[in-house]
Amino acid sequence: MPLLRRLLLALLLLAAAPALAGGDADWLYRGSDMPRDAGWTFGTLPNGLHYAVRRNATPQGQVSVRLRMDVGSLMEADNQRGWAHFIEHMVFRGTEHFGDGEARETWQRLGASFGSDTNASTDATQTVFMLDLPHADRAALDTSLSLLSEMTDKALFKPAIVDAERGVVLAEYGRRRELDVRMWDTMRPLFFAGLKYADRDTIGTPETLRGATAEGLKAFYETWYRPERATLVMVGDLDPKVMEELIAARFGGWQGSGPAPKAPDYGKPAKVANPIGAVAYPGSPYFATLSWIRPEDPRPDTIARERRELAELLAERILNRRLEAKARGQAAFISAAVDRKRTRRIGDTTQIAIMAKEGQWKQAMGETWGIVADAVNAPPSEAEIAREIDNIRAAWKAAVEAEPTRQSPQWAMNVVRAVDENDVVGSAPAMLALFDRLAPDMTPAAVEAQIREMFTGMGPRLVMLSPTPLTGLGEALAEARRAAPAARQAERSASLDALPLPAAPGREVSRQAIEGLDATMVRFANGSTLLFKRTDFEKGSVSVELRFGTGLAGLPADRKTLAWTAPVVASTGVGPYDLDGLERLMTGRRMSISFNSAENAWELAGVTTAPELGDELRLLAAKLVAPHWDSGIVERYKASALENFDLSFSSAGARAGREFGGVSHPGDKRWAPVEREDVAALTPAGFEAMFSKALAEGPVEAIVVGDVDLDAVVAAMLKTVAALPPRPAAAPVVGGVVSPRPAPPAAFDHRGDANQAFALVGWSTLGGTANIRTRRALSLAANLVQARLLERLRDQAGASYSPSAGATSSETFANWGIFYAGSELAPDKTDLFFKLARETVAELAAKPVAADEFARAQNPVLSGLERRIRTNGYWLSAMEGWSTRPELIEETRSLLADYRALTPEAVRAAVAKYVTDEGDWSMLIVPAKAAGGVH
Repeated sequence: MPLLRRLLLALLLLAAAPALAGGDADWLYRGSDMPRDAGWTFGTLPNGLHYAVRRNATPQGQVSVRLRMDVGSLMEADNQRGWAHFIEHMVFRGTEHFGDGEARETWQRLGASFGSDTNASTDATQTVFMLDLPHADRAALDTSLSLLSEMTDKALFKPAIVDAERGVVLAEYGRRRELDVRMWDTMRPLFFAGLKYADRDTIGTPETLRGATAEGLKAFYETWYRPERATLVMVGDLDPKVMEELIAARFGGWQGSGPAPKAPDYGKPAKVANPIGAVAYPGSPYFATLSWIRPEDPRPDTIARERRELAELLAERILNRRLEAKARGQAAFISAAVDRKRTRRIGDTTQIAIMAKEGQWKQAMGETWGIVADAVNAPPSEAEIAREIDNIRAAWKAAVEAEPTRQSPQWAMNVVRAVDENDVVGSAPAMLALFDRLAPDMTPAAVEAQIREMFTGMGPRLVMLSPTPLTGLGEALAEARRAAPAARQAERSASLDALPLPAAPGREVSRQAIEGLDATMVRFANGSTLLFKRTDFEKGSVSVELRFGTGLAGLPADRKTLAWTAPVVASTGVGPYDLDGLERLMTGRRMSISFNSAENAWELAGVTTAPELGDELRLLAAKLVAPHWDSGIVERYKASALENFDLSFSSAGARAGREFGGVSHPGDKRWAPVEREDVAALTPAGFEAMFSKALAEGPVEAIVVGDVDLDAVVAAMLKTVAALPPRPAAAPVVGGVVSPRPAPPAAFDHRGDANQAFALVGWSTLGGTANIRTRRALSLAANLVQARLLERLRDQAGASYSPSAGATSSETFANWGIFYAGSELAPDKTDLFFKLARETVAELAAKPVAADEFARAQNPVLSGLERRIRTNGYWLSAMEGWSTRPELIEETRSLLADYRALTPEAVRAAVAKYVTDEGDWSMLIVPAKAAGGVH
């Protein structure tokens, strides 16, 4: 079409746009008898674009936009592999009316941060553009939709920018872990033989990425980016009619170029001559993946399909519970799990993933198959089905309670997923009603039928990962398939009545309102404290945290401890119950338990509801006074840590994550990396000795945030935490923590891809609570550094996919704080990174940034904080320590005001005084394959 005619058509459609909204409103539900969600407004523009809009006020003022393009790697020809993803990158790099980088800068001015509020993803079947726009009035949303519409219809593919972005895409290709690549390159052609998906890795190949030209990418874009292949979803704090008008105004003039492309041949599952694949990778665990595949069922989502899929879900959950029970006992495998998945345009698959103990891979496959053999030969018990039904019903009830405060991004992605998976969307009350209608149909025979069906089709096919090459894989698979059906675990009951409960209630001694923060502090006679805030951010949800002791700060600095095993504590059980008993105790309830080691406390936490808060507090309190110590759980954790230990060295990013704590806390064993000998030395007795002491020490600070009344919380506390005997004082804080000093790079190697490296440069700053405004200025400075590195290292040099920067400090240790920048990149680009990072930080210290650049850094921070303070998670974290350190209350009060008051000069001064006042320190991770083995 001639350009003048095309522009004229666009202008005419734009002028008439408000009248174009509406159209086909049945597109998502066509062929389905599922109940519709009346909260959505669906429509279709005359050009074929489908849309769905919904009003939702959580978060307040925000509108979430998801634009799904029906184009992914399955639409690529052999020489175009990776191009759908390449184009996802390119449309951010300039359009007819928006210059290179202008989309990112525009959204930053509007308060949307790059990477979290604005992002995109591509997979086999779709490309999705995601925007969460705070303060989304009509003007801001119109600007944003104007940008999105140009990205899908008027993107420019300038050769110079294509070449620059090629480097970014190749950097993204190169940052993948070598082991993952080798595994997937082995599994995909074997498990998906006969399907186009078998040789369509979304990232593409170096050859096809280097061969992509501006003309070729533009042609692919014009072919597949068409309105009839687009679905636009908008959810947020705005009138749906306004959303419809804006969609019509900005997308109504979009017309596809040329005839619509024919649907690709996606292929059909095919037989293979050899169903066995193997990957030998030094340091890997023994890991078997078994797969079955069946043709895709393209029929729409109906009640009949939901009935079948509920039976499948029950079958999967029952099998996985049996496998998990075996793994907790005397098993040859550390873990095993079944995963059933339907993927549109690919197929219906069942996979079993098995991590075996050292050298016991044959026995592990046999034991797993024995459990499968039992499942396909005899129906599950009514008790097993009832247990899973109770848990699913509890989850749906929670969803019903939470629906009024469901976040807009969740609503929007639900529609995107439904379109991609050939599903529909329904309200939580309607889905709970449907579940209750279908649950009586879930008989042992119905679930058994689905278990059998899961293991039909083409398979089993096996890919075996091992640290050294193995032989006899085919024979081992055949032997495993002859395994006799395994015996089932006996049923047992569990009751809260078996947990200890103090004989007499506690006593409240004071109550204090925290002015300006709508929170309350209650102190009790046994030394415990309650910090409480009622919220309606998450309807029906209550978050609980018990803090006690001094955590890492109370551990010795000159020797290692078992603090690294803290996540296991919750799983070892409570009172008379091991983990299985604990799970049975919580069946059909909304209760949970976790344990964590914080810098200045140990933490027990859970999420529950107002009616069950008393039981949740009873459970957590029982963990303090009557912990169960299941040695099998500890031994299993040890076996897993040993099997996976070498994976910490398998990529530049993994090695950096392993070493960062030690480098940033020099000489302090509390942050030193865990070595193999540390894991080997772990014993259940040593574990129990450390954590029984930790659980018994220090007054308890309870934090409760959520949809519950204060009087109910106090009443529950008086029966549980506040009724416990007074607790001994916690271990004193061990000081002496200092930030790293200027030094040559701390050099390490990794054993993965020779094209991967990681570089980090840092500066020591400050900690404590006395300089909170300075610490906040440094945090904003880190955002400025990251934005400049994105432009210089990524956009201009094409040397890195995602450079990052940060500022973090300790409120416990006044002398510890760091400011840093880091990136994964090719080994020959590390010098460039160090140069650009140091120059960028020096520039910030020398001269205040311009007002526009400052706003583009400050606005996303402010909008992010405004949204975060309306979550339970924020307040659970913010209130930590209030009972003993009142200055933390003032920090919370001043949060938004401090960030709003920051100026370019204040940020410059903070960087000059606390970052560039002395030299830097750095960390460099290089490939062992090219570096000669630096350790």
